[in-house]
Amino acid sequence: MVWIILFGGICASFMVAVTEAKHLNILYRRSRCDSCHHTLTWMELIPVASFVLLKGKCSQCKSNIDIGSFICELLLIFFYLLPIFYDLSLKDLTLYYLMITILIPVALNDFKTFTIPNHMSLLFLFTGLFLTDLQYIEPFKDIVIILILHLFYLLFSDSVGYGDIKLFTVITLITPVNFFVYTILLTYIIGGLFIIILHFYKSDMPRKIPLVPFITNALILAFILYEEINTIYFGGFL
Repeated sequence: MVWIILFGGICASFMVAVTEAKHLNILYRRSRCDSCHHTLTWMELIPVASFVLLKGKCSQCKSNIDIGSFICELLLIFFYLLPIFYDLSLKDLTLYYLMITILIPVALNDFKTFTIPNHMSLLFLFTGLFLTDLQYIEPFKDIVIILILHLFYLLFSDSVGYGDIKLFTVITLITPVNFFVYTILLTYIIGGLFIIILHFYKSDMPRKIPLVPFITNALILAFILYEEINTIYFGGFL
């Protein structure tokens, strides 16, 4: 379990850097402070612990460390440990780990910048196709879904970004069709509930709301509740 915690934290820290990277040099240069460019020591790179011990500040210039990496580390560690304590319904745990490893950093980036980096969508696509060995591709159904997604974007481009459409396209290519449908439904159920709750607490609604955090939550719920949802829709209840 200790190794899973350490690995989850390291993956989170690296994926945050990759998500926010503007150049490929992030893959081979040493980690450093964004403000003073101080090269970080190994003690300053321990997931979660370093942020807590340094009180969220650089050891040299005392500028605030981006809390996004800390949050991402906590979330990835939690969801890396989840299959140990909870029997996830969908058997493909490799796909589960791929999704949370890529989508949690992307969700945090979308929350901050309202953008989904193209290189992360491509990484998600090619890694997903490789790990699933193309087993979930159903050409006719996937083409129909992709066309519907793009038609939806053309009709409602003011309410959804094209980055979200590209992300949904990747998900439909690397997951079963029914799993993708559940993800879409859960995304808009969770998003709708969030907007309703936000409306009660804020009279001035934000003009933009990031969708990837809702997509990520929906995917995780789809993994956890996959068999239950299948039973509801195909087991005679509805």
